[in-house]
Amino acid sequence: MSERDPLLDAVLASGVKLPAPSATLLRLQALAADDNAGPGELAAAISHEPALTGEFMRVANSPVFRTRAPARSVKAAITILGRTRTLAVVASHALRAQMAGVPPRAIERVWSASAAAADHAYRAARASRVHGIADVAYLAALVHDVGIAVLLRRFPEHAGLLEEAPDDLDIAARRLDAATGADHAAVGAMVARNWKLSPDVAEAVAMHHQPAAAREPSPATALAILIAVARRLRDGDSEEWQSWAPMAEAHLDITPPKLEELSAGTDEE
Repeated sequence: MSERDPLLDAVLASGVKLPAPSATLLRLQALAADDNAGPGELAAAISHEPALTGEFMRVANSPVFRTRAPARSVKAAITILGRTRTLAVVASHALRAQMAGVPPRAIERVWSASAAAADHAYRAARASRVHGIADVAYLAALVHDVGIAVLLRRFPEHAGLLEEAPDDLDIAARRLDAATGADHAAVGAMVARNWKLSPDVAEAVAMHHQPAAAREPSPATALAILIAVARRLRDGDSEEWQSWAPMAEAHLDITPPKLEELSAGTDEE
C-alpha cells in the first residue's frame, strides 16, 4: 500500500524513533523462513552473542515449558522452543539492547512484566481451543508492551510513572500515554511491523487495549484475547477484563473455571 500511515507520521513527528532490528534477528528470520535450515544453523546465529545465549538458555529451561531434562546447548534449547519462540526471545533481547538512557528500574519492569505475560499467554493458548497458536501467542505477549519501552526512550523524564506506579502495569502505561500524548499500543504495533513480525501479531498488539475492535473472529483477534487473558492472570481482575472475558469464553473456550485453573497453576498440558 503506497499511502502513508497518518498515525506513523504523527508518531515520528513527535520525535519517537522506532528501533531497528538487530543483525542477529534478521539472520534468524531468514533462517526461520528457510525449510532447509535446522536447529544447528539457528544455534550458530545465536551462539556468538554470550548475553543472548544466556538469556536463551534461561527461557528454554523455564518451568513453563515443562521439559523432561534441561537443555544444555543452544541447539537443544531451539529444539525445545521452536522457531517462533526462538525469534521471540531474540527480538526481546535486541529491543532491550537499544534502551540505553532509559532508567533501569523502569525498563526492567516492562521486560519482566512482558516475560510473565508471554508465559501466561502460552499456557492459556495450550488450554484453549486455539492451542495450535501457542507459540505465536508467546511472541505476541512478549512484545505487546514494547511501545512503552520505545516511549520511555523518547521521554525518559516520565520513567517515574513506571518506577512509582501501582502494581498494575496497564495503569502505568495509560498514564504514560496521557503524559506523552502517544499510544503505546500503536507504537508497539509499528515496531512489530517494522521488525517484520507477522501481521497478526502486529494487529493484536495494536488492539490489546481495544476489546471493541476484537469482536470478529480472526487469528489476530485470538491473539489479542490471549494477551488479555495473560494480563488478567498476571495482574488480576480489572474493568477492562470484563469486556474481554465474554470473548475469551466464546472464541477460545477459556471459561471462568478454566481461568481459575490457569491462575492456580493446576492446568494440564
